Amino acid sequence: MNSTKNTAHQTITGRIAYLSDRSADSGRERGWENFSISVFADRSMTLRACSMIADTPHVVRDVTQTVDAAMNPQDCFVRVRTGGAFTGSGWFRWGGGTAEGEAFTAAEGRVREHDSYGPGPVIFCNHSIVGDAWMTAAYPFAQGKGLAAISNMYTASRNKQGATGPSLNRLIMGLMWQGTETITVKAGQFEVNKFKLNGIDRSEDLSPEKLAYEIWVLTDGSHVPVLSMYRGERRYELVTYARD
Repeated sequence: MNSTKNTAHQTITGRIAYLSDRSADSGRERGWENFSISVFADRSMTLRACSMIADTPHVVRDVTQTVDAAMNPQDCFVRVRTGGAFTGSGWFRWGGGTAEGEAFTAAEGRVREHDSYGPGPVIFCNHSIVGDAWMTAAYPFAQGKGLAAISNMYTASRNKQGATGPSLNRLIMGLMWQGTETITVKAGQFEVNKFKLNGIDRSEDLSPEKLAYEIWVLTDGSHVPVLSMYRGERRYELVTYARD
């Protein structure tokens, strides 16, 4: 007998506006991200995100990533176009202490990569804004507000716009949880966790001053980003949101 309880899932959809935060053109839309998230009965989730940065270098990115119930990445597909041309596509997988990547890029051709990681949460920066928010789930909330270094961090590109690769890059994620608050954006009013974060090369570099990226993330377990920004440069605001 088939059980609908085991196959049913919820769907979250939304759109994020990519905006300028510079004083000269504050609020100018410089791109967007449309996303959907399937939330399954076993608490795993699959993200599908299409992102477009209209400003130079004009990046179009397609991402499909699945995480387990603990928000550790299981697998991810990333495809990138930059400046109107193919940049690369890649598939990544994590499990059993091994990270692997299979990619084809315009710059390097076929690339195969493997890396070993130790105990603890694993995070992947796929360069969608939702992907950024998902990384904050690795913060050890039991320690309360403060700083944490997540050693098992991977990124598809070291470029801030994600305009290279994709390839398997290892970094350390610096995370600072600043508490819970309520904020209002175009999509509505939400209860969020506030973080600052950034990739760092050494855990010794962890300090509030190094964490330039601010992000406000839903507290309901979906870890959807409501607002994020490099203050004074650019910001990303949730403008539509629906959950069935």
